[in-house]
Amino acid sequence: MIIAVINNKGGVGKTTTTVHVGYALAQQGKRVLCVDMDGQANLLMHLFPLDMIYDMKDAKGALKPTILHHESGIDVLPLSFHALQQKKYALLIDSAAAEYDVVLLDCPPSLETRTLGALDAANAVLIPTEAESLSFNGLTSLIEMAEERKLTVIGIVVTRFEKKKAAHNFYLPLIAKEFRSLFSGAVIPNSAVFPSASAMQRIGYEWNGKKANPALEEYTKLATKIGAMISSASRVGAKV
Repeated sequence: MIIAVINNKGGVGKTTTTVHVGYALAQQGKRVLCVDMDGQANLLMHLFPLDMIYDMKDAKGALKPTILHHESGIDVLPLSFHALQQKKYALLIDSAAAEYDVVLLDCPPSLETRTLGALDAANAVLIPTEAESLSFNGLTSLIEMAEERKLTVIGIVVTRFEKKKAAHNFYLPLIAKEFRSLFSGAVIPNSAVFPSASAMQRIGYEWNGKKANPALEEYTKLATKIGAMISSASRVGAKV
């Protein structure tokens, strides 16, 4: 299964969702590849030393895209610094996907060439969104785009949720009502574990240890749902 993690709005938790769903799936025994499609390379910066990433950036795509192995158990394909044609992005993703149970594509916050290439390769989308007006207003167009491409919408994931924010308490039930068939049910509370972990090139689960954390528990439940979809698809020999 190749899943594009998409939203045309920045700062809604696409990278955080990609990393933590990927890690949780790996812990459940799935072979996971995360692909950094964004020129800002946030996924790479979340997981690997900055000097290594700066070296990759200085090479400006001169090096062949090579899969990196992270100690957490997930692999990463860095396409951040490669300026390619839309079709080439899709071909690279398709070629790498054969070795994995699930591929998560961390897409840029716009419908640029990288995102379109990711959507060409994908057979499903996952949509992280905040429970706020601008994010809510963009959901319909994202869903329509996925449906036009005949991509399975795995679900809408509400991220960075804060109970004390009036807007969040207004828009969360609105998302659940207006998109009831596509709302995954996952509501990820805003948590200090994510910026703390990424600052040290760690994953939130590793940083948090065995302590209870509602945000991580939500990502685990979401990954379990996706893992069940992957297992079901493999039993019937389908892509999704």
